[in-house]
Amino acid sequence: MNVLIAEDEAITRKRLQHFIEKWGHRVIPAENGQEALEEYLNQSIDMVITDWMMPKMDGVELARQLRGHSNNKAYVYIMLLTAKGEKEDKITGLSDAGVDDYVVKPFDPDELRARVAVGERTVRLERTLREYSEGLEKIARRQTRIIRKTQEETIYRLLSALESRDEETGGHVRRIALFSAKLAEKLGWPDKMIEDLLLAAPMHDIGKIGVPDRILQKKGRLTPDEYEIIKTHAAIGGEILKNSEFPMIQLACEIAQNHHEKWDGSGYPNGLEGEGIPESARIVALVDVYDALSNDRVYRKALPRDEVLTIMAQGRGSHFDPQIYDLFIDSLPEFNRIAGEHP
Repeated sequence: MNVLIAEDEAITRKRLQHFIEKWGHRVIPAENGQEALEEYLNQSIDMVITDWMMPKMDGVELARQLRGHSNNKAYVYIMLLTAKGEKEDKITGLSDAGVDDYVVKPFDPDELRARVAVGERTVRLERTLREYSEGLEKIARRQTRIIRKTQEETIYRLLSALESRDEETGGHVRRIALFSAKLAEKLGWPDKMIEDLLLAAPMHDIGKIGVPDRILQKKGRLTPDEYEIIKTHAAIGGEILKNSEFPMIQLACEIAQNHHEKWDGSGYPNGLEGEGIPESARIVALVDVYDALSNDRVYRKALPRDEVLTIMAQGRGSHFDPQIYDLFIDSLPEFNRIAGEHP
């Protein structure tokens, strides 16, 4: 073990060092609590044997400081070695300071050796338990990643099959997810919500499963009656996804139901306006239009980039949330990169 000795009396410190080294341990000596704390922070320490009364920082304060850094370091066994032998002193050391053992001076070498051996067993057990716990955490994180990837692949494969009904592609599904996540990140969303959005945003058009192929695949302009039918996909999507107990599905329901609402209240199905539209739906509303204009559709070819940006600008404050539109403009280089990686 690496044993840190904090003792201001040179004779006691050297005597302690002699015995600890004789028992097969490495000793790091310190003349006061402040010096001991610096040694502890700069190297690996398994056990600390400290006097109580020392200049600059006493042993009780040193113990408190060591415990305060315990989250960043491996567990250290602390032994208070002191002439203060009253019952109240022992209670203070063991309870208030958080030391593991209390030895009254003058120490007996055989007793000290036995107590050091107890400390060594305690440290080894604690390190073993920590390694075991960290191993379990790694397994849990790996399993969580596997489950997440399975969910992601399942959702994207099913949605890609759905998108193929109106000749859209898996690239569209992935782009909508990544575009939406980029804007959510710039809006300051928590990481967990962004992770959910990556799976929820692609489900925005899941309600199209209830729209006939003759309308989804129509090459020309829709009639007014056909347009009314295709508009029902928002409400259908909301119905499909409603009443889930899972936050990601709840988010997907919110998006599917509301991604055709417009900032000025002229959208569908409920004519919501402004901040009455969920922010998730406002994000997807913008990126869905941008991606639709930028890529080929069954009823038209992709528009030139300048024309796409002109149409998007016209929608600021009417179709799109102005703040989200401005973030979109700032994010165009990143959108271009995403589009290039997912054609």
